[in-house]
Amino acid sequence: MVHNSRETLHLLLLTQNQNDAEALVSLLRNAGRSTRAHMVSSITDFVEQIQEKNWDLILAEPNAQDIEPKELFKQIKRLDKDIPVIMLAEDVDPMLLEFYLKLGACDVVPEDESNLLSMIIQRELSNLTTRRTLRTQQVKLREAEKRSQSLLENSRDAITYIHDGMHIYANQAYLELFGYETVDDLEGMPLMDMVVSADQDNLKQSLKSFLVNGGQVNLQYKGLKTDQSEFPITMSLSSANYADEACTQVVIRAESGRSNLEGQLKEANNRDFLTRLYNKPYFMDCLDSIVDRAVITGSSGAIMYINIDRFGKIKSQVGINNADTVLSSVASYLKSIADKEDDTLARIGEHVFAWVKPNICAEEALAVAEKLRDGIEHLVIDANSQTVTITTSIGIALINDSCSDPSEILQRSHQAAEAVKTDEGHQRGNGTHLYIAKEVIPDNQGSDIEQQVLAALKANSFNLLFQPLINLKGDEQEHYETLLRLPQSNGEEISAGEFLNGTTLNDDIKRKIDRWVILHSTKLLSEQRQQNMKTRLFVNLSTASIMDTTLSSWIGVALNAAQLDKDSVIFQISEEDATKFLAQAQTFTTDLKSKGYACAISRFGCSLKPFQALKHLALDYVKIDGSFTHELNKPESLETLKNMLAELHQKDLKTIMPLVESAKDVASLWQLGAHFIQGYYVQAPQAGMAYNFSDDDE
Repeated sequence: MVHNSRETLHLLLLTQNQNDAEALVSLLRNAGRSTRAHMVSSITDFVEQIQEKNWDLILAEPNAQDIEPKELFKQIKRLDKDIPVIMLAEDVDPMLLEFYLKLGACDVVPEDESNLLSMIIQRELSNLTTRRTLRTQQVKLREAEKRSQSLLENSRDAITYIHDGMHIYANQAYLELFGYETVDDLEGMPLMDMVVSADQDNLKQSLKSFLVNGGQVNLQYKGLKTDQSEFPITMSLSSANYADEACTQVVIRAESGRSNLEGQLKEANNRDFLTRLYNKPYFMDCLDSIVDRAVITGSSGAIMYINIDRFGKIKSQVGINNADTVLSSVASYLKSIADKEDDTLARIGEHVFAWVKPNICAEEALAVAEKLRDGIEHLVIDANSQTVTITTSIGIALINDSCSDPSEILQRSHQAAEAVKTDEGHQRGNGTHLYIAKEVIPDNQGSDIEQQVLAALKANSFNLLFQPLINLKGDEQEHYETLLRLPQSNGEEISAGEFLNGTTLNDDIKRKIDRWVILHSTKLLSEQRQQNMKTRLFVNLSTASIMDTTLSSWIGVALNAAQLDKDSVIFQISEEDATKFLAQAQTFTTDLKSKGYACAISRFGCSLKPFQALKHLALDYVKIDGSFTHELNKPESLETLKNMLAELHQKDLKTIMPLVESAKDVASLWQLGAHFIQGYYVQAPQAGMAYNFSDDDE
């Protein structure tokens, strides 16, 4: 489980100075995380912060702000807070690592190892998410256990739980069925004593087989009451947990003509009408049980996803009715080679079969699948006097204690079947493939991205998208933000942030990209304005352009060539760049403003002291960081946003709220006085500027 990168990361920083803290925030934001940070100023401040707010991570330099590491961890333990702490040290040796780990740190990272720090942060956030999820699930489990206990006690079915063959619980219906008065009367009594002696050996063997193979088992015996009278019963066995102990649940129903009929109807409902194999719902129930057993006991198994290749062509060749004959023939072959007791066979799609085999390793599963594939390939099927031969692509996914989600395991087997066609020599299928999770490969594609960007600049093959901004105060002018995308050969696109942030591209290339965007977006804006549209564009600029002292003059030439007014384009820089290069950002925005251009800052509010940088910049618009929109439902975050917007409005700055995705968000932001909203609730980015603003003005 991985910490969702869209969730806001709440970060506590204990550093020697603000520059170190800002560098850490930049590192995380460049990794695509919305980060809300606080720099600790004293031990008192630290205690207040962890008591009053929920934090996700602490990054600490030893003895920063005169706080000794021992005191830091002492306060975390005293307040019983689950907050991972990563220490940042100049040099890391085994003794220092051992010292901090004993104190309670998750890890110790050299200060200059930013890539290593990013990986460790990702690991610790993943671990934190897992722990939080576990605690939530434990609460839900307790609630479910209470409901289950109530249902057990009031059930009309006779239910008992056994461990090592002995009763550990029985409900009232079970006691009444066998003639016992209290559960204490059954204490220490084996299940064997509940059936006649002639059935005890069979029951013993069935229990052993069930404990090994799992699944759901129905057994028919003669029960024995306390008065020694006999009566027919059906026992249903399934894996369970009772009082935190793995055990076997036994549900017993007294036999009757009606129960036999019910059993027959239930069996019919579990079967596929055409092939008489099990259907998908029953198969998923069995898979649930097998996966649960694998997680609890460490047993193993495999699922085979058997997909008939090019079935659509076969159906066209022989006709729909005869295609059913093909499916029935495959089903009959599968039944002929499956283990009748242990295996579960099902038809789970029109031309897809699934086969679960317990107690099998990867090599054995591959061998069975290959034998199966070969056998199906050599079937000669007579479909109404037409001879048909078929092939299959068989995907294999292992079942073990590493995955507890049956749907995920089935999906893995499906992916493995699809992957057959990517194997050499199997482009048309007719092969087997074992699912192996894709290895995360370090990003070594910098040179490739650079070549793609240079090619896109040369061929003008970048894509420009436009997303509208709605003015909640009412405005005749239409506003869009320009977004840049780099097309890929597979039809996907890479957003500008993925290649402009970081060191993959040099500053010269970044400046060329920004000028390309300005040139082509203003050309489209000019065409828009010629249709009497009062349209303005927000254009994002990279760090490299902030450093470019010739850009403002070039902008004038570009806008004149496009016959656009100076106020038709708003140039937007990020808070991160403005904070990191404050002097250059101040010069850049002041220069643009003096020449009559409008300026904006984006992703505002997540630096340690956002208003400190703001007072040095010449701005007209402030776009708040999207993490505040995501946290509108949190009172603490809402109050912070309310105060932030109020202060910005006092400075006569127009505010923009991005990532708006619901009407509820709009209502909240309107009450807070935000000027503009932007997001998928309004419209997703589009290739043109065609949003109907009139609907919003009415």
